[in-house]
Amino acid sequence: FMQAWNIPGLALCIVYKDQLIYAKGYGYRDLENKLPVDAQTIFPIASNTKLFTPTAALLLQEENKLNIDKPVREFMPALHFSTDELNAKITLRDMLSHRTGLYNYSGLWGAAPVSRNELVNKVAFIPPSLGVRDGYIYNNMMYVAAGAVMETVTGKSWETIIREKLLTPLQMNATHFFGDSKMASGNIAFPYYAPDTSSTLKRRTQVIQTPALGTAGTMLSNLTDMSHWMIAQLNGGKYMGVQALSAKAIEQTIVPNAVADREGKWPELSHALYGLGRNVQTYKGYKIATHTGSIDGFYSNLTFIPSDSLAVFMVHNSIPGGNVRGVMAFPVFDRLLSLPLTDWSGRYLSEYSKELENAIKERDSMAATQVQHTSASHAIAIYTGKYYNPVYGEVVITLEKESLHFSFRNTKTELHHFHYDQFVTREEMNSGRAEFRLNFLTNAKGEIDRFSMRVYGDLAVEFVKVK
Repeated sequence: FMQAWNIPGLALCIVYKDQLIYAKGYGYRDLENKLPVDAQTIFPIASNTKLFTPTAALLLQEENKLNIDKPVREFMPALHFSTDELNAKITLRDMLSHRTGLYNYSGLWGAAPVSRNELVNKVAFIPPSLGVRDGYIYNNMMYVAAGAVMETVTGKSWETIIREKLLTPLQMNATHFFGDSKMASGNIAFPYYAPDTSSTLKRRTQVIQTPALGTAGTMLSNLTDMSHWMIAQLNGGKYMGVQALSAKAIEQTIVPNAVADREGKWPELSHALYGLGRNVQTYKGYKIATHTGSIDGFYSNLTFIPSDSLAVFMVHNSIPGGNVRGVMAFPVFDRLLSLPLTDWSGRYLSEYSKELENAIKERDSMAATQVQHTSASHAIAIYTGKYYNPVYGEVVITLEKESLHFSFRNTKTELHHFHYDQFVTREEMNSGRAEFRLNFLTNAKGEIDRFSMRVYGDLAVEFVKVK
């Protein structure tokens, strides 16, 4: 599996009933220095952070500090949505099961140097794409906002809430949060990508993760600690014979609230329903509770089969291998439960090859749209300056050695003239770095005063020149 997907390092653990029965690292956490992965290697678990958030919220509900089915602004009046209907109706259950109908703006948080409060204030700018509870739109910003609600009712940071209510009772002492000093050194994995169609891997250095994301995906852990979480989930909140967590809270996270998958892509899998922080569906007749995680070149999968008291956690550090994250635990279950073996890796490799082919064609076709032998309408220095958008923040464009350079959040790179007044950044295929396209615009006097740009796949918006 690792060879097929060019994965440098992978960690895998299996829990059965109340025991960790298997925990092993494969390959390298640091490819350049040939440092191996083991059961103590720290990986970002990305969106497998999400299950911790509703679990803690349900514990706060049991303490009468929250009610996840009442309008959320009863508990945080300072939280504002973009319409009166959203302000009146949205509950924590809606937010934690991705059924608010709000568009998923990744550009609001990706590599954003903002505080969590500043990020939450941007919720008011997110327009609805669907009616309230009319459908499922995966939305990290709603988890960020839910964490802010928890902070409001407790007077504590989300990280402190998670540590006090979940990590400490479960003795998850190695688990921490993005931005902690523990990240500076030690047994930590690094992410890798393939810059082209060869098998050569390069370390990814671009970081989209931000401490402000918090509740949606900032936890880091290892196999030992994750096994404690898995044991508690399979045993009604009990760990080491002690009722560490509420059984009722755990049960609530498996109750379906929204249809997460209407395609029914594979016959072995039923349509997925989303509970609180995890999907619920069937796999070859077994009811499973599962979730994946993806951040900055790390990919995780946490899957439970409650009826058989069985759970598998996997995490690895390869961007190509991220394509198969949703099903990578299934071959383990096939073997453990003596089920017919399905070639999940082969299926997804076939799809990935087509996607890679299409991506190359798309890039080539984009290049083909370039109008040759055009020039910018103004002298190159005129395009420099500071540009601002109230949602996404500041872009700085400078002139260095007769070339324009683009600085936005943690991206600092050269701008290349495409045609007319369009400029682009150019990134390696599969690097995980966003490629930006700037279309400069003029005012009535013919002066360059703004540009339009898409941020991490969001809708195009304008950045206005302020200096």
